[in-house]
Amino acid sequence: MIDTDKFMQEEFLPFCKRVVDAFELNHPTLYTTFKRFISGRNLMGMRLTENGNVLGDYTLVLEDAKISHIDNGVLSSEIHTPFGVIKPYYTLEKSTIEKMIQDEPSFVAHPFATKFKYYPEITIRFLK
Repeated sequence: MIDTDKFMQEEFLPFCKRVVDAFELNHPTLYTTFKRFISGRNLMGMRLTENGNVLGDYTLVLEDAKISHIDNGVLSSEIHTPFGVIKPYYTLEKSTIEKMIQDEPSFVAHPFATKFKYYPEITIRFLK
């Protein structure tokens, strides 16, 4: 396992799980609404870069709105919504994810404000 893959599995994945668990606990009504909007199995792609160079492609596998695992080396996306299937994937710098992990208490206390703080550093594209 390369360092970036190990980082995604051992640092990013547990971070995501803790933040989603805290969101479910602290905002049950919003979580239930979100879960209903994207229930079932969904895939979300992520391309990780460093100084603009691709470090790796990943697929976050969501089961009923919770990330169950991350597939390394695969950029796939398929989110089922009431409006149809969309295929977004996110491109962001590894340093941004590292900052997000350090900012975990803010994600727990103020999930929306904290999430919006990182949006300018994320590029969203769509697979065909």
